[in-house]
Amino acid sequence: MSAAQHTAAAERLRRAVIDGQAGDLDALLTPDAVFMALGKTVEGAGNVRNELLSDTMRKAWAPLRWQSALAIGEAVRLIGERNAESGERGVIVTVTFAGDGIHKIQQQRVPPPPPAARPMVLPPALREAINGNLLEKHPMLLSYVGADGQPVLSFRGSTQVLGDDRLAMWVRNADGAFIRAIRHNPRVALMYRNEDKRSTYQLQGRARVSDAPAERQRVFDASAPAERAHDFAMLGAAVIVDLDRVEGWAGVGPNGQIDPICLQRGI
Repeated sequence: MSAAQHTAAAERLRRAVIDGQAGDLDALLTPDAVFMALGKTVEGAGNVRNELLSDTMRKAWAPLRWQSALAIGEAVRLIGERNAESGERGVIVTVTFAGDGIHKIQQQRVPPPPPAARPMVLPPALREAINGNLLEKHPMLLSYVGADGQPVLSFRGSTQVLGDDRLAMWVRNADGAFIRAIRHNPRVALMYRNEDKRSTYQLQGRARVSDAPAERQRVFDASAPAERAHDFAMLGAAVIVDLDRVEGWAGVGPNGQIDPICLQRGI
């Protein structure tokens, strides 16, 4: 097949999916056709046809604004741009050929637009994740800037939610590099990742040491038992992080990110 025939076949494939034309798909697909998407592989012409004609697929493709098929070497790329009115994410479909038929169809979703920024109020699911980060073996990763200007990473399992817009942590070494660093440059970033749920959050803010006895006691008491066991005498420091920005999502499903958020102080 020539490049022109490849692009024509890809366009016919797109129309067949949207219009629900099983016969056209049967004529286009090779017997050993394969469909691939994130977390899914479908093999065999009949199974691929059924996948392409599923309600999920047709509803995803139909509202998109499709560009003309583009030949990329021996393959053809179909690009369906997001329709803001429908809320559907765009897709990129790569079609490859074997002989006179379509052998492989690979679909990937276009990243969604960022969610609209909302006031800085941590949602319940994120609060629970942060408070249980050490016990659930997903310790928070902290980044701060050292005295030499070099970013430094460290795990902080004592990280906890102190309010709608604040975090806290108990730092056992009150004279350590982290405490010295935030006295000169309070800007920090934290990362939470749960690979099982595929949730990811990045948090940015300003860290400070609290010397208030009641606040110190509150942060120490809320730390995980393993953290408290390292500092029975409470010689450490209570660090408060005033959050300025939080971005992330609660998980990833077949249609992409689940419950994405963007929180920002001052709006």
